[in-house]
Amino acid sequence: MAKPQPPTATMQTSVQLTFLFEIAAMQLTPSFKMGVLKVRPISKLVTMRLPSPQRAQSALNLQVAFEIVKIQPVAGAIGTIRVVPSQQQRPTLAGTPSIAVSGLQIVPNSETAPVQLTPSPQGRASVFVTIPFQISTLEFSPSLEIASVILNSNSKQVIVQLPGAGASPAEGAPMFEIANLELNENGEIAMVQLNLLGGPKRA
Repeated sequence: MAKPQPPTATMQTSVQLTFLFEIAAMQLTPSFKMGVLKVRPISKLVTMRLPSPQRAQSALNLQVAFEIVKIQPVAGAIGTIRVVPSQQQRPTLAGTPSIAVSGLQIVPNSETAPVQLTPSPQGRASVFVTIPFQISTLEFSPSLEIASVILNSNSKQVIVQLPGAGASPAEGAPMFEIANLELNENGEIAMVQLNLLGGPKRA
């Protein structure tokens, strides 16, 4: 009797969700390097992407739009998030490496990032923030279509990119850590503080 063959591909439930945020403020180090980003959501839409295998011959670029329904933070991370499929298009943003500044102030009791810059409201500065998640549950409609997806993330490490770099995480994109996550009275993300993790992400 023939033995069952093991699957050739490694089973996984990991995906990446990319959020679209507006920069509310940024803090610079004494040498005027990026240290802290404070961001708030522009849209409830997120992009779900399958991470490419490390040794894949061709990168996977499967991206699907979902809308955030509920977030339950855990220990400072995003925690559990429920999303539903969306036919909406994410807001189109013009990628630019420059940000108009409306104010500069010194942050007291902050030795690592003492200079805070506030972007001008006339020129919205936005970033893509990509966070790793694990798919927990798929919920189906009576017609067997995906009604919602529940995902979990205990990771505080995120990838930050300007819109001009595209929505897919790129090699060398800087890694940040979620330092503070605030929700509003509706349970939606109000503000996120991201601290730079010592330089570009290694491949």
